[in-house]
Amino acid sequence: MAHPVANTFIQAAELIVGDDNRDGNCLKFDSGEKIIYLGDIHGHRKNLAKVITHAALGSHPHRRLVLQELIHGGEPDQAGNDRSVEVLLRAARMKISYPKQVFFLLANHDISQITGHEILKDGRGECESFDAGLDNSFGSGAAEIRSAVHQLLRSLPLAARCENGAFMAHSLPSPNRMDLIDWEILTRPYADEDFQRGGTLYEWTWGRGHTVEQLAELAERLGVERFLLGHQPCKTGYQVQHGTSIILDSHHSHGVIMEFDAGLSLNENLDEHIRPIVAL
Repeated sequence: MAHPVANTFIQAAELIVGDDNRDGNCLKFDSGEKIIYLGDIHGHRKNLAKVITHAALGSHPHRRLVLQELIHGGEPDQAGNDRSVEVLLRAARMKISYPKQVFFLLANHDISQITGHEILKDGRGECESFDAGLDNSFGSGAAEIRSAVHQLLRSLPLAARCENGAFMAHSLPSPNRMDLIDWEILTRPYADEDFQRGGTLYEWTWGRGHTVEQLAELAERLGVERFLLGHQPCKTGYQVQHGTSIILDSHHSHGVIMEFDAGLSLNENLDEHIRPIVAL
């Protein structure tokens, strides 16, 4: 019999692949769908818990909770290992409980965990710490759960579009890496090489240093008006980049969420859409 935690991740992955809102590797949200969008979570249990309570999905069927980069970070276990699998597990259970209301976007730390290409923090690899946390928590079941986690992460869509012209993604390609992108990635199946350095998913989720000109080119190419991103640390919780993109950060005491109707234009007064998690 499969480990129940592994079963949870596999069931969530199957739901993610079969989402009614999913078209290829892009989610689509229409007018009347109320988006609650988070930046990077990185294992921050308390922030995710506050947002889940605030969302009250059972009482608000039109709300859509969009999550990204749940793993790698947060309070360690007693041995100093990463325990963010617990945050990923809670999100997977939410997906099972509210399959039409909980959504995920692929992030660079997800790709790192899938491929084993390390991200170093304080002299230790994030993947190594995550794997050690699995071993410490689940013992002989860790290998099965690790495989199920990879299945879940590989199932995640790359981006989401809203009827109001907003485009949500973990990041966008760096300006000097645009020629490495296969723009059909939003509609075709993922290939193993997409997850490697130089591959489309890797380059898309790792991008930084976006310029005014590049964002304008991407907006025209993708047919969008505004980008809603994560990936870049923001001590104040969010920042506006070149007037075209908004970067959110949700994994610290100043973390924020963004709320809006997928069919209504985003007001230039961001205070109407961005809310500190601590105030929820």
